Amino acid sequence: MPPGAPISASISARIIHAALVVGVLMFCVVAWYLGRASPVPVYALPDRRVLYIALFLISAIFFGAAMFTAGRLGRPARGTSQDEWWRVNLGKAVVIWALVEAPTVIGLIAYSLTYDFRTLIATLTGLLLFGNYRPSRLIER
Repeated sequence: MPPGAPISASISARIIHAALVVGVLMFCVVAWYLGRASPVPVYALPDRRVLYIALFLISAIFFGAAMFTAGRLGRPARGTSQDEWWRVNLGKAVVIWALVEAPTVIGLIAYSLTYDFRTLIATLTGLLLFGNYRPSRLIER
């Protein structure tokens, strides 16, 4: 690749995906470090049903929208390269990753504010979906 040549779309997709995942993981480390200072035993956690229901509904809507959008991505046509497929579908992939990242970060924010580890279920689910929607898997669909 000569200097000054544009980066291929498939490499751009991998860079964007990795940046989003690393950002979430860095926020996880910060939230863990802040929560470590004041650990709360499970029996002392207050019951926050409204928070749990709201987080569940937000996560379900965003994760469902990501699944719907990922399901609509077409397979590469015969004779087209992966780079051509990524040029066409990179915007859709970024939307999918943003839909996965939103509830992931919201769960981390809820944990940072409440130190209630149960809110991290949305974060764990989001990280698993990031693995499911990695660039190599999106092109296989």
